[in-house]
Amino acid sequence: MPIDEYLPRSPAPHTGLFEELNIFGAPTGVAVFMTQGKALPDTPRGFMWRSLAALSAAELRQRAEQYRAMAATARTAQAVDGLLKLAERFDTLAEERGRGDT
Repeated sequence: MPIDEYLPRSPAPHTGLFEELNIFGAPTGVAVFMTQGKALPDTPRGFMWRSLAALSAAELRQRAEQYRAMAATARTAQAVDGLLKLAERFDTLAEERGRGDT
């Protein structure tokens, strides 16, 4: 188990967003906001949690691009706007991570 992955029901090492990973280590799309010390939610057998703070700048840019692709196929203006805002936030975080600001 890599150092940035956490077992279900283990205490969150910091406050922030955590994403669920399947047995292959791929994100499932489930994310939770946790407070430091609170138990991470239960998951299916073999699944883990990873802090979004553990993502590299390249991974953050890739996520931003995925959100832009989803926005291009979204059906409502509200969904398009939300997805584009997420993409912008991930791009900003990637820039900060690339500069070493975070």
